[in-house]
Amino acid sequence: MSCNLRELVSYHILHVFKHGSILGKDRGFLVCKGADGSDARIPHADVRAVIIAARGVTLTSNFVAAIMETDGIILHCNESYQPCGVTAPLARVVDTNAYLHQAERPKRLNARLWQELIRGKTCNQQRVLKRRNLFSTYLEFALKRDTFDEGNCARRYWQLYFPSIGWASSSRDRKEKTPPNQMLNYGYAVLAALCHRSLIIHGLSPLLGVKHIARFHSDPLVYDLMEPFRPAVDLMLAEFMVGADITMKAWSKKVGTELRELRVMHERFSLKLMDAIDASANSLARSYAARSAEPFWVPELS
Repeated sequence: MSCNLRELVSYHILHVFKHGSILGKDRGFLVCKGADGSDARIPHADVRAVIIAARGVTLTSNFVAAIMETDGIILHCNESYQPCGVTAPLARVVDTNAYLHQAERPKRLNARLWQELIRGKTCNQQRVLKRRNLFSTYLEFALKRDTFDEGNCARRYWQLYFPSIGWASSSRDRKEKTPPNQMLNYGYAVLAALCHRSLIIHGLSPLLGVKHIARFHSDPLVYDLMEPFRPAVDLMLAEFMVGADITMKAWSKKVGTELRELRVMHERFSLKLMDAIDASANSLARSYAARSAEPFWVPELS
């Protein structure tokens, strides 16, 4: 999303593509001033995330403070649209029990939560395949078992997924600079930023993972929470690859649009994907507070 007022209001995720833009705040509005003299503004409470994907962008302190005050998050990208950092609100404790129980690193609870996360991911991967008129018997059988091999499930999934979008490779490699892998990396990074935001506002530490362990430049709980949401990005890319404009700029716009419009199932109704991330993070906090996996909820692609 560039500095266009109509787009800003509809997306709730501000993508900045215009090089040399200046982002500031004027009373209750965020203001984007382009180097070409253009000027767009939006109520700052309407923006959940800001994606900086342009060179020479200036962020004023008032702009950053406004985003942080409404629990937004800023994702910074390099010139190749690859995310390189985030600016997030201050961590907080919402429920003392939730935070303290998370800090205890309960093995049995974390194992149960991880099973729910990875089962949700596999279920959503199967739904992506069905949307592509494909079916994996291996994934279907895996979902019926009490435990299953995540690695094999992922491998079987990618073997079907990549050819279905017209790509010769049948394996996923986040370090490869091929278009599908780069686009997935970008989509996952935006998803991770939203998960990061949700974990903080619900009082959980992104550094204490359910399954992933702490590493240099990593937020383990972010990677855990986003697992069942990843297939949503895969579905976006599958739809995107049939278009005429298959560029990173067009893809980033697609991600912004779909994160607003795509819905997931929640019991008897559906939620927007961005709201579902909040709901899942909230349920995770309640699970830690109760020392039980029962409150935990993972999304189901509709």
